[in-house]
Amino acid sequence: MNLSLPSASQLLVRFGPRDITEVAVADTDRVIEPELLVAAAAGKPLDDWSAEDVAIAVMALARIADAVTRSRSEVSFYLRFRAAGEDAPEWVTDDLAEIARYHLYDDAGKEESTVRVLYKDVIKRLETLAKEDKERGAAEAGRSGMQLTSQPRLMSRPTLRSL
Repeated sequence: MNLSLPSASQLLVRFGPRDITEVAVADTDRVIEPELLVAAAAGKPLDDWSAEDVAIAVMALARIADAVTRSRSEVSFYLRFRAAGEDAPEWVTDDLAEIARYHLYDDAGKEESTVRVLYKDVIKRLETLAKEDKERGAAEAGRSGMQLTSQPRLMSRPTLRSL
């Protein structure tokens, strides 16, 4: 199944550079300018920033990539009943970005968090999709569920004992 993963640049545009920069930079690092993360994500020259800030931006991009990978893994779990050649609905690609943002947030565990509420909504949609796929008769990993059976053995020690 082909899933189009959101890039760091797409997350920065969708959720805002300042918001993503604040959650992508580790708590132990100092805060960097959002423009640096935008430039790093776009592959632009980073000569105007200090080496320490560039290193923090690279680590932030790695955290974003990890969050995107985790979101893909999570979505793949819910799409496990899809047939091998069947693509996911288009809305799943948008939801990948929401899940990735959820994984970036350290405080997303708070019940009142907007990010957590949106994440729960996405999970409900994915659960419904998985249930519909399963009810359609699809099997896990696109397998048909067909089982092979065979006849019982004709020759064994007990049956050959009289010979």
